[in-house]
Amino acid sequence: MFRTPPLLGSSAPCLSLRSVKEAFMKRLAAPALLVVLIMTGGSVSARAETKEVQMTAKKYEFSPSSVEVPVGATVVFKITALDRDHGFEIEGVKDSCVELKKGEIATVEYKAEKAGTYSFKCCKRCGLHHGQMRGTIVVK
Repeated sequence: MFRTPPLLGSSAPCLSLRSVKEAFMKRLAAPALLVVLIMTGGSVSARAETKEVQMTAKKYEFSPSSVEVPVGATVVFKITALDRDHGFEIEGVKDSCVELKKGEIATVEYKAEKAGTYSFKCCKRCGLHHGQMRGTIVVK
């Protein structure tokens, strides 16, 4: 093992490179943790929240018709069409129309990146009041 020589005129014992590294790391640990806490607003989170929403689609309505999630969460919609085929589309999200087959569960993921209210709707013509088949995602 490599040892650093004592300082000239010093009676201090020789320190190994390992013990010097350990002492250096211990001195840096607290300030480094403090910097991380300051930069993250006091909380350290390894992963974003995921919220699963069980939803049904039937003649002109989604249930629930409004979903509330925190900013940064990923929403996983598990949607079952009860009476016939429908669609699910989050307005403003390109190519997001998902076909909902009667009796089957369709999974749709949405990343709630920014606070606001976002609309979703049926994107497959399902009858006379198809245009009323809507809902909202409230991101807080």
